[in-house]
Amino acid sequence: MADILSNSVSGLLAVQRALTTTGHNVSNANTEGYSRQTVNLSARTPQFMGNGYVGTGTQVQSITRSFDQYVESQLRDVTSDNSRLQFVSDIASQVTTVLGDTESGIAQSSQAFFGAASDVAANPTDITARQAYLNEASALTDRFNQLDGRLADLNTRIGQQANAISREVNTFAEEVASLNDKISRAYAQDPNALPNDLLDRRDQLVRDIAERVNIRVNDDGAGSLNLAVGSGQSLVTGGAATEFQAINGAAGLTVKIGDKTITERVTGGQLGGMIETQNELITPLRNELGRAALVLAQEANAIQEAGYDLDGNAGTPLFTAIGGFSPSVSVDGRNDGSGSASGSIADATLLTDARYEARFDGTNWSVRSQDDPGTELASVGSGGSTTAIPGLDITFSGTPEAGDVLYIDPAAGAAGQIETTLADPRDVAAAGGDGGGNSLGNRDNTQIEAMAELANRTLVGQTGAGAADGQTLGGALSSAVSNAGSVARTAEMQGESAQASLDNLVARQQSVSGVNLDEEAANLLKYQQQYQALARSISISGNLFQSVLNAVG
Repeated sequence: MADILSNSVSGLLAVQRALTTTGHNVSNANTEGYSRQTVNLSARTPQFMGNGYVGTGTQVQSITRSFDQYVESQLRDVTSDNSRLQFVSDIASQVTTVLGDTESGIAQSSQAFFGAASDVAANPTDITARQAYLNEASALTDRFNQLDGRLADLNTRIGQQANAISREVNTFAEEVASLNDKISRAYAQDPNALPNDLLDRRDQLVRDIAERVNIRVNDDGAGSLNLAVGSGQSLVTGGAATEFQAINGAAGLTVKIGDKTITERVTGGQLGGMIETQNELITPLRNELGRAALVLAQEANAIQEAGYDLDGNAGTPLFTAIGGFSPSVSVDGRNDGSGSASGSIADATLLTDARYEARFDGTNWSVRSQDDPGTELASVGSGGSTTAIPGLDITFSGTPEAGDVLYIDPAAGAAGQIETTLADPRDVAAAGGDGGGNSLGNRDNTQIEAMAELANRTLVGQTGAGAADGQTLGGALSSAVSNAGSVARTAEMQGESAQASLDNLVARQQSVSGVNLDEEAANLLKYQQQYQALARSISISGNLFQSVLNAVG
């Protein structure tokens, strides 16, 4: 009806809604993920009064949230990438701290050992020099043990964090599915009047998931957001969420959605950083350290056993014999068969720091290096053996099925097992092969000289026996430290760039969706004045009506 009372009442109700919404904005100014809401008013349909149309007041057309879908999509992607890089940078920094520098790290420990061997060579009958030599040998093996143990601990922590993340992702995904159900019902009632707060909560949850694992988001056009990990394995479809799992095993992290393994598709978020850290830092580094430890044990023991001790006895091993070590073989979590493999170290100088992958095609195991997947090293029957993997003898067993995969790490963990076996300085076999020992009349230092010279021999990572095209022990250890440092620096630089991009996007998002308290305060004052004017209008309409009644009466 076109009259002052109904017009004023309609305006009063509309302004009341605007005041309520403004107060809601102010209340949620610091709520994470909240988007500023705006009441959109429109004039009601006018009424024809014979000589023209008269206005009938105002109405609330809609309450919309300030939101930019394009910025939100970018924010999700950059959040995922930034989380990955920050995790890699953090772990890489911890690893480089563990390894130490050239003055206090593993490379320095190896130099100290060879330096002590030179001191014995200068005076092969000196018990004090011999004891110092054994002390440095023990210090070196202890350092190997500590480093491998710390790396193994980091790997265990990654598994624990991954397990916690999987629980969080499941919680978030279930809530997204629940919100999908509520929002889709609202959409069915009126696509133009959706629950803004539920939309904000869902967007925040999706961003929380993206922080943990890279996802793809698809709006189904009916109120629901469908989420998939990687190239399309569904995590949330409509009102249903599928269980997400991250399990840390011998082969590293395995990520599943339902019964589908999607590890290769996880390339972002904290989980992506965890997988990258395992594959590009921790496992290769454990292989590198283990390879150096095995070369040291193999070559030092050969020198020690070829010599004679202070009492003229044949030398015994200085370090744990490499026959006690075996390569690490782990089973892919998707395997259906019971295929396995075992092996031994044939020649530590030929070992690489690469992981090998053996894939069963139904008849044979095809073995390839992950560093060079295009080259097949061996094709072996289900119960066969191969020496084609550099430095290893591998035998396959069990009953595999087509598609089964095994992972072979030549030396991972070996650095944690090496020990110094000699305790008596008289047992140091410094003398050469005449059997005379190091009596006062026989100051032969042939073998201990060879031990000191071991520092300069390029034995680690040879392409063939005696090829002399590898690295020295010190060089290999320095390379391991340098590689870890390179990963840390790269991740740090990329992380800084990603963080800058994230900060810019957050600023853009806040410029669109964030609550400006000064602006809201101005709106409160504006709506308050309008409310007071409308209230006055209603009062006047009441007075006018009373005047009419008095006149008629």
